[in-house]
Amino acid sequence: MNRRNPVMLCLVLLFSVAMFPNSVVAEEDDIIIESNMTWSDDMSLSHNVRVVNGGILNFVDSEVSISDGVEIFVDENSILGIYNSSLISSAPPGELVGYGYCDQGNRSGVKIEWPSSSTVLVTMTAIEPTTFDGVTAYFGDHSEDLSGQEYSLEIENVPDGEIWIDLVGPLCHPPSVSSISVKRANGGDFDCPSCIYPTNAAEFEFRNMMVYGPPGFTILTEGEFVSTNSIIFGGQISSSSNVHINDSLLNRVGPILLTSDDAEIHLGGGSQFTNSTDDHDVRANAHSTIIWGDDVAGSGGLTDKWERRVSSQRLSFDAMFITYEITGMHKFPSYSNFSNEIGVSFIDGGRERVVEIAWSEDNTWEEEEIWSEQAIVTITDYRTAWNPEESGIGHYGGGQFELTWDSEVKVESGTPMVVWDSLSVSGEDGALNEASVGDSVNVDAVISNSGSAAASLAINCEDVSTNTTAQISPSFPNSIIGPGEQVTISFSWRVSVLGEDSLSCRILTPTQLVDEFAFGGGQMSSQNVNWVAAEDDGGDSLLPALIALAIAASVGGFFLFSIYNEREEDLEE
Repeated sequence: MNRRNPVMLCLVLLFSVAMFPNSVVAEEDDIIIESNMTWSDDMSLSHNVRVVNGGILNFVDSEVSISDGVEIFVDENSILGIYNSSLISSAPPGELVGYGYCDQGNRSGVKIEWPSSSTVLVTMTAIEPTTFDGVTAYFGDHSEDLSGQEYSLEIENVPDGEIWIDLVGPLCHPPSVSSISVKRANGGDFDCPSCIYPTNAAEFEFRNMMVYGPPGFTILTEGEFVSTNSIIFGGQISSSSNVHINDSLLNRVGPILLTSDDAEIHLGGGSQFTNSTDDHDVRANAHSTIIWGDDVAGSGGLTDKWERRVSSQRLSFDAMFITYEITGMHKFPSYSNFSNEIGVSFIDGGRERVVEIAWSEDNTWEEEEIWSEQAIVTITDYRTAWNPEESGIGHYGGGQFELTWDSEVKVESGTPMVVWDSLSVSGEDGALNEASVGDSVNVDAVISNSGSAAASLAINCEDVSTNTTAQISPSFPNSIIGPGEQVTISFSWRVSVLGEDSLSCRILTPTQLVDEFAFGGGQMSSQNVNWVAAEDDGGDSLLPALIALAIAASVGGFFLFSIYNEREEDLEE
């Protein structure tokens, strides 16, 4: 590759921008690429780059020094390609953090080279705001308790010109080191060949530690990203689309972030990760696609190949205050929670959690190469007014089920779903259309349950003409209806007002439901019934009485008339 004066390189880049006004545009200090563009010179890049509107930017046979904080953005219709090139951060992450292990074989450590017989003074500073309080340093056959933001170790004997300083934090908390300096203990300055001014800790050889710090630059792509036979150093790659990396070295780049379930990464050839800034090289969403070629090498050691994570995961119930337990999650032998007033329960408070780990190539602690979560949800209390304990109906929710990796898991199994089939007023000959006020008539409510659990439910009815509570018996007709069953609930109805009227009934749903109709329900109306006055049977029985009265009066009158005549005859004699 050609190496030129940095000033000339900047001028070349600016000149290239001026030469392509239609494809490269400066916009608020950003370089905008909107067509096919190739950069093949060594250069320094200090402005953000945006590849948009179907643009293509290729780095070919180029070494690019990228300033701190620069972002290269690729929209969903555009492509970024790196071929036989190097993207080098001018300010890569350079601090170190341990993994949090205490056993001797996995202690965090840095190697100090000191090919001299004189006593060496090693000064370390902790990453702010942490300190060395409670940290113990082990070197050779010695150990020493550290403290403060900065601490110096005097080491008298450095055998073979090098020594490892292992660090163990309090209660196995990961120790951190920001910078290290090395000089003679009895000298006042860094005036020897082996002396090292305060330098980023990651520049030293280290073990069982992760590089730490913000990325020097960022590649944020919603479109296509390709790297072939190239080097990327000190930057971060974040993609919601497709990433193809072949025969490339990724140093202080991992973890590559796949930020959507549709994102894909294809790692092939002799691609290699080293010095990732977390304990894994790729971090993906739960359903992202990861293709890891046979010859691809991860950072190794205690750094795993990839992790799949899910965040804001929640269980959604149809009812509030439903309790459950989850077993089989990473780091949690058992987890319990309940649904809130809108029926939602965030697992572990919605915090991001790991659902799959592809273990490091140096893995000696797990039998399987990949661990995948197979968690089980057990419903421990799912009671409503439709399945009280005394009803004999079990808990809703299906008992147990496997927890998927979806962000929202709806708990819909093991619940009823009831619907109206009909509501009719009936007589001896079928549907009844007329009845006498004060008489009771029979009503049949036909209800079906298409759900997978039984329900013990009741109904309530109103007279449609007055919108008042109907006179029915019993007051709240009820029944237990099993899954896949149809029941007929019969009750009596009467009214006290003349005229046409109908009955409107609704299924009473549990108050615990978030949505009143989550288990079905609703209203149904009967046919109209004409309520008439009762026929007066007293008019038919009055006539015989009147006839009898007339006969009695006639007979009585005859006897009175006879007696009167007899008295008249006696007087005449």
